[in-house]
Amino acid sequence: MIALSSFIRRCLLNRYQSSRIVRHSGIALLFGLSTMLATPAPALQKFEQYRIMGSEISAVRIGPQEVEDPATLIIELVSASSDPVEILLESDGDLDECKLTIEYAIGDNASYIQITQHLTADTMNGVMVTECVRISIPGY
Repeated sequence: MIALSSFIRRCLLNRYQSSRIVRHSGIALLFGLSTMLATPAPALQKFEQYRIMGSEISAVRIGPQEVEDPATLIIELVSASSDPVEILLESDGDLDECKLTIEYAIGDNASYIQITQHLTADTMNGVMVTECVRISIPGY
């Protein structure tokens, strides 16, 4: 009789411990899912890229900047009409180096300027010129 009661106790104890393990793993699963739901989803990021031949650029200048407004870079393109064609780029970063890069390419048939602008950047105004490079065209 004593052996039977100790056997029953062991079975009940094993059942209790296994149910605790299942309960704990359920809690761990809920904790894991809740942390996944609490993390922010990746946001939409938008970029614009410009490729302008050096021979198509007539002038470049930095526009006027107001307090807390992004810096502006104005690129004037060669135009067949009497109206000037301008590209206006805004950036929360410094544009002086980009202006200098473009100035070196003005009138050059053998290179082009590649400018990448991040329009949803994590900056005050949400715009940032992330790339401004002069690229030589092979074969010229």
